[in-house]
Amino acid sequence: MGGRDDTHITFVGPVPPFCSGIAQHGGFLTDALAKRADVTVLSWQHQYPTLLFRHSQRDDSAQPHPLAHFDLRWWDPLSWWRAGRRAGRGDVLVLTWTTPFHALPYRVMMGAARSARVVAIVHNAQPHERLPLQTLLTRWVLRRCNALVVHASTVADEVARLDIDVETITTPMPPLVDVTPQALPAADPLRLLFFGFVRPYKGLDVALDALALLRDRGMRVELSVVGEFWEDVGPWEQRVAERHLDDQVVLRPGYVPDRDVNGLLAAHHGVLLPYRSASQSGIVPVALSAGRPVIATRVGGIAEAVDDDVNGVLAEPGDPDSLAAAIERFAEHLPDLAAHARDNLPTWEDVAVAVMKMAGVDHP
Repeated sequence: MGGRDDTHITFVGPVPPFCSGIAQHGGFLTDALAKRADVTVLSWQHQYPTLLFRHSQRDDSAQPHPLAHFDLRWWDPLSWWRAGRRAGRGDVLVLTWTTPFHALPYRVMMGAARSARVVAIVHNAQPHERLPLQTLLTRWVLRRCNALVVHASTVADEVARLDIDVETITTPMPPLVDVTPQALPAADPLRLLFFGFVRPYKGLDVALDALALLRDRGMRVELSVVGEFWEDVGPWEQRVAERHLDDQVVLRPGYVPDRDVNGLLAAHHGVLLPYRSASQSGIVPVALSAGRPVIATRVGGIAEAVDDDVNGVLAEPGDPDSLAAAIERFAEHLPDLAAHARDNLPTWEDVAVAVMKMAGVDHP
């Protein structure tokens, strides 16, 4: 294959105005690919059934991606087949893999695409919440791809453990939101931000326990929890009250549009990610690009993105004592951590180059 003028890529996956880090990823990646190839974006009109995903699926404030056709429907095999036929008229089909729920639509697309080379962007080799037949369905799709792109070596390891013998390249994830670095706010009290979907595996309960420990030691830490709650917010309000943290913790349920992220980061000293488990996190590069260091746990690709005691600090997952100690270390070294937050950030050009390479496209 050649370069920009004669390579056609069909990208299948969510892009704005869908609201998720995966959709933001799709928007940035296709923009970067469009500088190197002719790109068609095929996105979803209906991505999931309401019973499977009960939260907001679209950000009404976001502009639809200019390259996108929103024709795919999870319940419509004809829309899958048409997407595959369209991809088959080009050179490369790029699939966004996040959940085995889309295994059947993807296999139909791959079959209809015929000779197009298939590259999957694997965000999660295993879903956050278990699904029936998830391993079988993941192998069913990914083993038929020509190449895989992942953003953390831990995800590549997960793929290998599933016995998926497909060429895989690892390239770090760039920021999913454009933000502007700003000076740190006043030093006291320490203000931390927990934002994005609030889901059980993200360890907010561990963070509350750590803040209670620090309060008992005489250290006041304020925490803003901003994002959609996967479960009802009521039990979380009760947890905050039980730990006597009402004057330190603010819960702000609701989706965080991109336009609000810059202000949120500017108002806090750092971002807290006390995850129990994770494949990776799109929040880490966003925080770092804003000049905000990160307190996180040693899980998945997060431990690769956060350089301990350089651009953030790491704690052990599920351990309030370890997290409290990490917050104390963070506060002590905050200026130095912030000074290095933006060092060596990856770019979307890096990801586009990796995708083109795995697609077999020889382009400078």
